[in-house]
Amino acid sequence: MDYQIIRTTPEIGQIEVLYKQDGQPIAVFAIDVPIVDGAYITGEVLDAEILHRAPTWLVERKQAAVSATGFEQIVAIAQPISANEPETAEQQANKAMWEQAAYEQKLAKALVKFGVLSEDPTTINIANL
Repeated sequence: MDYQIIRTTPEIGQIEVLYKQDGQPIAVFAIDVPIVDGAYITGEVLDAEILHRAPTWLVERKQAAVSATGFEQIVAIAQPISANEPETAEQQANKAMWEQAAYEQKLAKALVKFGVLSEDPTTINIANL
């Protein structure tokens, strides 16, 4: 899978990556570039991180979706939020909570990858439940 960095947001250290398969766009994902020892990863390490996050599963999903039926029933019950309707304080807080959780998971994975942590504390081991 190929990729192209299409946008950078230096204020938060984030990049948006367009993933392509055989020249066709697959998905765009925002990636918080890991910080190691106070510096953003770059070069081959960044390349490996971007490729590690490649949505390879989406290729199979799109192929399966072509022949799947019944999605019109889901479309019929969807209730999109109006662009003019502001988010409630509860929605904003919930969104912020999930963004923080996602950030912490990504950070933990990066710290494990670079040997700062021995295991990912954000992963639940089902055998221990």
